[in-house]
Amino acid sequence: MKSFFKKIFARKSDRLARRFGPFTVILLVFLIVYAVSLVAPLLWAFLTASKLNDDFRSNILGLPDPFAWNYTYVFERFYIVLTKPGIGTYRVTVLRMFLNTILYALGCTLTNTITLCATAYCCAKFKRKISNILYTTVLVTMILPVVGSMPAEVQMAKTLGIYDHIWGLWIMKANFTGMYFLVFHAGFRGIPTTYSEAAKIDGANNFYIFVKIMLPLIKTLFFTICLVSFISFWNDYQVPLLYMPSYPTIARGVYEMASTSDNELATIPMRMASTMLVFLPIFAVFLVFHKRLMGELTLGGIKG
Repeated sequence: MKSFFKKIFARKSDRLARRFGPFTVILLVFLIVYAVSLVAPLLWAFLTASKLNDDFRSNILGLPDPFAWNYTYVFERFYIVLTKPGIGTYRVTVLRMFLNTILYALGCTLTNTITLCATAYCCAKFKRKISNILYTTVLVTMILPVVGSMPAEVQMAKTLGIYDHIWGLWIMKANFTGMYFLVFHAGFRGIPTTYSEAAKIDGANNFYIFVKIMLPLIKTLFFTICLVSFISFWNDYQVPLLYMPSYPTIARGVYEMASTSDNELATIPMRMASTMLVFLPIFAVFLVFHKRLMGELTLGGIKG
């Protein structure tokens, strides 16, 4: 009996040794350290956001004592004062900043992702000269650095009448350049043409094929790029600051808190509380959609 258990234990030890070699152990340790380096600052920021200023000075790394709900104070006390011709001076509260952020991030995400997806589909499935030109344009704009174009873009937006409007940035973000164009292009190239050929035999037009057949096949990829783009737009403060100064976002509000004259709001706990206000909605969105976004893209339904 003892020899039997020894053999079983020896087999398991050999399997573990083969599975967890030196390289695997080193890689596992590196990933654990990397994960801790990402989680630890977030945990520290959350704990700091729940402290009073005196408690933070004497207890930088410890738990809050007492626990302070600083988010209510930020909502009630923080605002941005703006001056607009014809209106005068007015205040923009945190709630209004959240509304501006949702409109800006959601609108730009939809127009940008839909434009990228549609353009990539046309370039991947329709062999025309314009398809090669558009594909080459994307590669060139990614390789060649574009520096100093922002003043010209601001002047163009003012000339077209879309400056200082949220919907103006929706239009400006409806472009097909960037890495996600190549991701969509590769996704559409990987879909067999049998789907579109079968649909055309049944009388479907190109728009129907794109909306009803192709988009459902890459829905996981589409939603993933939407989420990544939404996070990027949500955290962006520079573009709204330059192109729509009358509609400050919550990211700009956090930026403005660094130079606020209110001594209570200028403390580290209050700044961490405002940072958590930006982070927590995105974290909630990820928790809701992470199963869908991490799902595998499966293709099927072709009969031989």
